[in-house]
Amino acid sequence: MTVELIAFAIAGLAVGLGAVLLLGDLFPAPRLVTVLTGLCSALLLGGVAHIAFGDGHPVETTVCAVLGSAAMVSLLARPDKRSTHHPRHA
Repeated sequence: MTVELIAFAIAGLAVGLGAVLLLGDLFPAPRLVTVLTGLCSALLLGGVAHIAFGDGHPVETTVCAVLGSAAMVSLLARPDKRSTHHPRHA
């Protein structure tokens, strides 16, 4: 379980940092809030997935942690508050 917790934490940090770095103009909240939301939601949802799947399913629980973390971080996104100073290019 310890290795899974480390994997959940890394995945949550990656989701939060990715959201801030790649789509920073969508998140008006402070950057730390977005990153910590990714971290905490990955730990929480990874723990719930571990309880649901049981031992011996580290890949499935990590995938659930990543998807759940991405869903929770996306709740912070505010496309209506997007900055017009930096237009996105394709």
